[in-house]
Amino acid sequence: MSFLLDPLSHAFFIRALAAAVIVSTVCAVVGTYVVLKGLAFIGDAISHAAFPGVVAAFLLKGPFLLGAGIAAVVTALGIGYVSRRARIRTDTAIGVLFAGTFAFGIFLFSTIQGYVADLFSFLFGYLLSTSVEDL
Repeated sequence: MSFLLDPLSHAFFIRALAAAVIVSTVCAVVGTYVVLKGLAFIGDAISHAAFPGVVAAFLLKGPFLLGAGIAAVVTALGIGYVSRRARIRTDTAIGVLFAGTFAFGIFLFSTIQGYVADLFSFLFGYLLSTSVEDL
């Protein structure tokens, strides 16, 4: 039975567990709201729309989180603008901007030569490397 509790003796594991609990709680609340509003695809679209922001921040040697945030907000505003002005359904606007922004991110990413550990670790994450500041 002690093998189940052994990981809790490591600080990095406790931080990772705390991060997982916080993220799962927030995602449960926000996810319920989003599904009830009929925008289930918005989370996927915004997360993929942040990709070109991260790559642009890397190319400009800026903070990744700032680039991701700016790209996500611009995409969310773009979804609202397109769905109102073009008189198309919101899910259509989400799909179009999702594909367009992700394609732009792939284009930017293709300009980078070689393997970039910083960028890959930010994009795909590593829960066990969660620091106190991240919480």
